[in-house]
This record gives sequence, C-alpha cells and structure tokens, in this order.
Amino acid sequence: MQTLEAIAKRKSTRDFDPDKAIPDEIIDTIVKAGCQAPIGANKKESLHLTVCENKEILKEINRMTATAMKMPERDFFYDAPVAIFVSASKEQMAPGIEYANAACVIENMLIAATDARVDNIYLWGAVQALSANKEMCKQMGIPDDFKPISAVALGYSKSGEAAQRELTVSLNTNYI
Repeated sequence: MQTLEAIAKRKSTRDFDPDKAIPDEIIDTIVKAGCQAPIGANKKESLHLTVCENKEILKEINRMTATAMKMPERDFFYDAPVAIFVSASKEQMAPGIEYANAACVIENMLIAATDARVDNIYLWGAVQALSANKEMCKQMGIPDDFKPISAVALGYSKSGEAAQRELTVSLNTNYI
C-alpha cells in the first residue's frame, strides 16, 4: 500500500473482533514505525511504549476508567486484542511537548497498522485513568518517572475493511 493510500483508508474502528489475533511480526512492524516518529530534540528516551495483549489488564483499565468518568462500565478499547500505550517522562524540554511527541508516534503506528490491514483507533480517555493509578502502571512495566499519555488499540474490525476516502482539504485552511 502507498503512504497516501494508507492515510486515505485509515479510520477509527470501534468494533474489533476480540478473537482475531494480530501476528507478532505485524505488531513489531507497527511498533518500529512508531519508533521512527519525529521526537523533539530527538530525545527518544523521553518516551516509553507498552504493548498490552493482556485482556485482564485491559478489563481493569476499563473498570478504572468507568469509575473515574462516573459512568457505566464499558469497553473503552472496543474489544481490541492489542493496545499500545505511549508514556512520557515527567522531565520534558518544553511544556506540553510530550503530547506532540506521543501524537507523532501514534500517527506513525496508525498509518503502519492501516498499511498492514490492521484496524485501529487513537485512545485518550482510558489512558487518563491509567495514568492516575501508579500500581497499575507498575504492573504494566511503565517506568516510575513516566506517565501514560495516549494509546492506540489494534485489531480486525467485525465489519470489514474500510473503504478508501478521497484526500480532501477538510480543515479550515488558508494559503498566503
């Protein structure tokens, strides 16, 4: 698949098939793509990735998120068999740069996943509950001085492959 084709086909999936596993080599390729993202001042040590295929941990994060958001329990990962969490060091070179860096990593992973025909979604809400739970972060192997910032859920959609959209200018844009 060409880059622009992958960008045009990428969509947020909310109906993953929990029983359809992603081959390890595809997960590794997606992680490697994330690692090629531009990071401010090339400080790659300021980020940490956690690949989670543990359904019990994802269920616990769902419980924590529902409690934190004061809403009924539901699956914030949409039954995805894999979630990759991006955490950032608390020591950053500029305020807020960790969010920009994490977004670059996630976007690379989303495009690589689409290229590999793996459906995906960018997650933020469930990560906020996780970041407040030091014990769960420790259980997941997230370093003590790091905070989860964002995540991506990966899997195969129950409804099939996304149709390619036409690339259009859809954001307010001006040229000078």
